[in-house]
Amino acid sequence: MANTHCLRFALVGLVVLLAMTQAATADIATNQQDAKALIERLEKLYLKGPTPVFVLQLEKNTLPDAKLQAFAMEQRLINLSDLRSNALSLHRFGGLPGHSTRAFFTRITTAEIQANTLLPNLIQALGISPEQIAQYQPLAGAQAYPAYTTWLANYATPAEIAAALLINFQSFGKNAERVAKALKQNKRFTNEQLSFLMTFSQLPEGFREQAIDIIARGLASGVRENDIAIRVRLIQAYEREFWRAFETSNIRN
Repeated sequence: MANTHCLRFALVGLVVLLAMTQAATADIATNQQDAKALIERLEKLYLKGPTPVFVLQLEKNTLPDAKLQAFAMEQRLINLSDLRSNALSLHRFGGLPGHSTRAFFTRITTAEIQANTLLPNLIQALGISPEQIAQYQPLAGAQAYPAYTTWLANYATPAEIAAALLINFQSFGKNAERVAKALKQNKRFTNEQLSFLMTFSQLPEGFREQAIDIIARGLASGVRENDIAIRVRLIQAYEREFWRAFETSNIRN
């Protein structure tokens, strides 16, 4: 009789466990769908904005060389800041469950390291001297973006960071690609000299899927879609400020 009761309890426990597993699987699938739908809405909202004046002038070959040099020196400062921010995010979240979280933050950290090795090619092509770099005065509007990514690395959830960086990678990337094409056409720059810009021309393989998985896990843990949308809205505002800073500055040749 005792063995019969034990068997019944074991069977009941197994049924409950299977039910919980099925419910969790259903929740994960639903969250994945919600995360994908959220990203698609944010992409439609933020990836069809007007082209920055900086890019338009460069394509017309009317952009002052001094502003082009300023662009490269601002990028240098941003990359150095983002490298530390991404490393901090990896430190915060690298140990969390789920392969995508660790892989995503490892990827953005190593990508920033690679970008920093490629940027000197552009700086040299633009004829920027070490003295210019040492004496350069950054534009506040251009540096608002890395200030915000630093805030994200310190205070935001993985889902908020993943969404913000996924959208902004594409936003910056489409302009960076046009900058590279204009420099190749108007300045005869080589692919090696433009390698820094071209690293942003398309999403790395699997990057989008990793971000969506992180967002889905965030939604499952209680992160609100509105919080994620706020981070994307703000990072896109600071991205626009980056390009606008060159338009409103008094930098001249």
